[in-house]
Amino acid sequence: MLEGFPPIHAHDSTILILGTGPSVTSLQKREYYGFARNAFWPILSSVYCHPIDSYGEKTALIVSSRLALWDVLARFEREQSLDSNYRSVLPNALIPFIDEHPQLRKILFNGTQAARFYDRLIGYRPPSIEFFTLPSTSPAYTLACEEKLHIWRSALLEESGGA
Repeated sequence: MLEGFPPIHAHDSTILILGTGPSVTSLQKREYYGFARNAFWPILSSVYCHPIDSYGEKTALIVSSRLALWDVLARFEREQSLDSNYRSVLPNALIPFIDEHPQLRKILFNGTQAARFYDRLIGYRPPSIEFFTLPSTSPAYTLACEEKLHIWRSALLEESGGA
């Protein structure tokens, strides 16, 4: 089985972003959203008006913006990188993680598959937290990048409501 990454977070994170599991390229690079054509980092850079050139700057942006980044899946079997190719999956310990971050107000799913895995494997939805399924930042999800940016910006910056 392939193994995902530990979370990037701060004790005062207010938004948790959950993907499914790292892509083949991300696993090789040992970086979240390591595939150059994935829109995740460009979207965050644009939303927070913060240029990011290195992985260290990317992780610093997550922490300084009071975000947390993790995946629903801790271990998995999957052919290539497509979300439709998952075979066997084991979830991360998300319930204790959420409970250990009492300032969390939103959980944003990076794509429908992340939300489906969360609902099927975790299913924990505290009433104090809003949940939103956002368009995947993967290039396989063909929504225009400008539209993805608009939806992600609303979800990240609005106090309530969102996408």
